[in-house]
Amino acid sequence: MKKLKVYYAHSVAIYNTPQEERDIATLKALGFEIVNPNSPKIEAQYSGMLGKVPYEVMFDEVFGNAVRACDLVAFRAIPSSNRIGSGVALEITYAEEAELPIIELPGCLNSRRMTVEETKEHLRECGHR
Repeated sequence: MKKLKVYYAHSVAIYNTPQEERDIATLKALGFEIVNPNSPKIEAQYSGMLGKVPYEVMFDEVFGNAVRACDLVAFRAIPSSNRIGSGVALEITYAEEAELPIIELPGCLNSRRMTVEETKEHLRECGHR
């Protein structure tokens, strides 16, 4: 059976970090073939076009084409702020335009976990208990 190809959209701030390694391991464990923009092939395409064509054209031809060649996009927000940088936002837009599924890799898991008491209080505030 053919593996689904996932484009791993993430900020250059995450390139070559333990976070990138964890994300790749997670996507591999889910059975995906990963297209990582932090790869020698994509870097060579990007570098070869810099300064020769407008940035928007280069971005579309390199990163947009890579996104469109995939079955879905998995993205990671910037862990320190949980915000989505402009490059990743554009890659998400390419996926939306191509009607590809988009999934977000979860972040800040430890700070978002509630204790039992916090969960009960939250449910009371929401009117569930």
